[in-house]
Order: sequence, then structure tokens, then C-alpha cells
Amino acid sequence: MVGESYYTRMCLIADLLWIVSFWASASSNIIVSGSEGEDVILPCIVKYKEEFSYHDLFVRWKTDENTFVQLFFYGDYQKQQQNDIFKERTELFYKEFPKGNLSLLLHNVQTSDTGIYECLVITQKYRYTMKTELLVQGKVNAFTNETSAVNVSAIVLISSVLMGLIVFLRRKKRSRGSTGSTSEKKPKHTVQDRRQTGKVKKR
Repeated sequence: MVGESYYTRMCLIADLLWIVSFWASASSNIIVSGSEGEDVILPCIVKYKEEFSYHDLFVRWKTDENTFVQLFFYGDYQKQQQNDIFKERTELFYKEFPKGNLSLLLHNVQTSDTGIYECLVITQKYRYTMKTELLVQGKVNAFTNETSAVNVSAIVLISSVLMGLIVFLRRKKRSRGSTGSTSEKKPKHTVQDRRQTGKVKKR
């Protein structure tokens, strides 16, 4: 399903959860959070008290609603008992089993995956149980983001056009005012012009 480098990276992350797992098991459930569409690791780390054997190992991951997430026993995965909503989305770190790493890698998590998951590990002589709470946050709608961006751009554009129109109308109004005042002004007559006009009238 995934490349070797990806699997190795996930194994390293699971190893880092070792200490956290033991600390949390002594106090309360571990809380793992992720965003919709991401891959998450639900830790399950045990310390064997006897010699490890793949054939004697029983691993069961289930939800608090008794939905089977992943099953492993008799040295193999029991996919026929896995719930359909988890098929092709789960992996266990098979090579890490001898180290006590029974963590679950859950691909492409959905908000519906939110809940409590229980890891049950049974060996020839011992039984281990560990619970993890998964919180999945939904993604922000990409269409909503694009629509918001378009709306902002439209508002900016409309505002610019309106401002330009207002400035244009103001300048046009001022231009009309100055033209009207110039045409309405009467020509000024000098004293000499008035005298000449009087002489014409007398004749």
C-alpha cells in the first residue's frame, strides 16, 4: 500500500510513542488528533514477559462500539472479520511485533472515525489492554475559501470603480461651473467708450 521509506518513517514515529504509551496507560487514555484525510498512528506498546512468538500472538483493534478495526492471530491478518469502513485503511507494524509495537496506522481518517479505540494483545500467558481516543477535525471547505476570496476581490474592484466615478463626476461638475461663470460675465466698458456712445446718441 505504501512505500518502504514511508513504512520506516511510521515505524520510527511509533517507536517515539513508546514512552508516551506507558505514561498514559498509568493515568488515562492517550489522545491522538488529526485532520480529515491525514494518516494517524494509534499507539499500542507492550512489554512481553515471555519469549515472543508470532503464532501465539493475538491482536485485536476495535472501537468502543465493538466495530472490528484490525485483527491478527494464528500468525496472519484476519481481514474477513474487519469492518468494511476500515478495509484498505489500516496497517500494523508486522516487523515491529517482536519489540512489542502493536500500534495501528490508520489511513485517510474521517470525522466519523472520531472515538475511542481499544487494543487487545494476548500472548500465550499474558493479556494486555490499551485504549486511545482519536479526535479528527474536518477540513475547511476549499470552495468556501475560493468564494470568499472572489467576494473580497469583487468588493475591492467595485470600490475602486465607484471612487473613480465619484472623482470623475466632481471634476466634470467643477469644469461646467467655470465655463458657465465665464460666459455670463458682461464685457467691461471703459470711460472713453461710454463718452463715444453718448456723442453718437446726441447726433
